[in-house]
Amino acid sequence: MATQYTILKGDCRDKLKELPDNSVDSIVTDPPYGLSKEPDIFEVLTKWMNGEPYDHGHGGFMGKTWDSFVPHPDIWREVYRVLKPGGHSLVFAGTRTQDLMTIALRLAGFEVRDVIEWLYFSGFPKSMDVSKAFDRRAGVEREVIGQKWAERYPNGPGGNSFTVGGEVDGTRTAANTLLTAPATELAKKWGGWGTALKPAHEPIIVVRKPLEGTVCDNVERWGTGAINVDGCRIGDGYDRASGGLRKAKHAENEPSFSLAMNQDKRPMGGRFPANIVTTESDAFWSKYCDVTATQGNVTPQELSKKASKRDRNSDWRGEEIASQNSHPTVKPTELMAWLVSLVTPPGGTVLDPFAGSGSTLVAAKREGFGFIGIEREPEYVEIIEVRTGEVAN
Repeated sequence: MATQYTILKGDCRDKLKELPDNSVDSIVTDPPYGLSKEPDIFEVLTKWMNGEPYDHGHGGFMGKTWDSFVPHPDIWREVYRVLKPGGHSLVFAGTRTQDLMTIALRLAGFEVRDVIEWLYFSGFPKSMDVSKAFDRRAGVEREVIGQKWAERYPNGPGGNSFTVGGEVDGTRTAANTLLTAPATELAKKWGGWGTALKPAHEPIIVVRKPLEGTVCDNVERWGTGAINVDGCRIGDGYDRASGGLRKAKHAENEPSFSLAMNQDKRPMGGRFPANIVTTESDAFWSKYCDVTATQGNVTPQELSKKASKRDRNSDWRGEEIASQNSHPTVKPTELMAWLVSLVTPPGGTVLDPFAGSGSTLVAAKREGFGFIGIEREPEYVEIIEVRTGEVAN
């Protein structure tokens, strides 16, 4: 049977109803995180438990209305319906709203199996400087007393960085930030205090539709219920996409998940896949995670990146495309390839009900899986078509 690729243009609330029961093998999706105004949790849960819709009424990430709130349980019930018994769903979530995403998935009938933490360490802190806020409230200008290069340029593009007392300005230019001194007494008292941590990970909720019988019974009948451990082992320096017959070749700083395989495409080694993943090969966790470390300007040579320019603007073969990908939350192709390979049986079909610019679909096609992608926004559907080489219905 030929591999099928389907792009459905429209709201997933409607398009999911067109799909048959128990018809897809896995779900890998990056749905709206709902990173907007804090909801009234009692109202949310009351409506969800009563099967009623909840209207949040606020814009989401970068003002996008589609990101106003996490998908409701009724959407996940449809996803649950079309997924085969034992099938896994990998659902990205925001750190502030993963609890709501998980509750919605549970209410739809899914079993929570794990949470994969995607580590990247290159996020930009969205913290308000409390000291500066006090000075702004007082209408007082702060004295500029110095300059500090941004973390990615610890010594500046052509000279040494320096630090003079005061706080780093939260508004970064291309390469540097200003150092200003607190002016009011309250600003001096609360110098160095903020409101948020620097983002360095995103959770991927691992859920499964309940098995029919035992694992063996379910795998035998449906081909689902297990994860591809050997096919997703980590860390050996070989290009998994090419079957491990050549060393991986990547642009400078470009991430790669990799697996060594012999000519029969059986794994030759690598570490057992864990529930933390990154797209950077170097182990530098302590520089970011050891809270007892001495403070200082410690920046590794390479950071674990989020989606690169190549991720955004290449097709499923990895070839550059002409159109620019304007989607605000593109995921790295190598990350998505690892995820679809983890939960999709050979020859299986991956569903992404929130396809965005098609990162899941690109990865699925590259790895030899079929896909069904649903996307509501016309501008993103066009990007999907270019990246996958398929035409939307």
